[in-house]
Amino acid sequence: MKKFIFMLAVAIMAAAMFCPAADAQEMTKKEFKSYVDSVATADNKSKKDVRDSLIKLDASLAEKAEMTFKYTDHNFGSVESGSDVSYDFEFINTGKEPLVINNVSTSCGCTTPSWPREPIPSKGRATIKVRYDSNRIGNFSKTITVYSNSTNSPVVLSIKGSVQYKQK
Repeated sequence: MKKFIFMLAVAIMAAAMFCPAADAQEMTKKEFKSYVDSVATADNKSKKDVRDSLIKLDASLAEKAEMTFKYTDHNFGSVESGSDVSYDFEFINTGKEPLVINNVSTSCGCTTPSWPREPIPSKGRATIKVRYDSNRIGNFSKTITVYSNSTNSPVVLSIKGSVQYKQK
């Protein structure tokens, strides 16, 4: 129990230290200066060292790839069994580095993704095609998780709908 409480305390302290640093670009100058002062005091570092580290972190994050989707969810509505149930999730690399998709996983085997295997350059556009097995009758709600080198990885996409039996 003591180990659990200790680990929880460490996790809370780490979150308190790192979350504001990631949001430094959202802070006002006054808030940023106050944050630098508090970190420098707590870590026995100079304010210049802390400020320089945060500026380098912000610059390195700005240089990374970023995957920006037009939509992250799609509702197929009602579809007939045996029909083509697929959707192309469009995205753009809004970062400065080439975007590389490492893997795309789905919440079940009834959903099949296909994605570009080559790097997508900065400002480049691409799609992730998701196909659902429409031979399964009834409502469905599935997730597709996209892993990449982007700052916002992983990205979770979702599809839903209802498959109705097609009378012959």
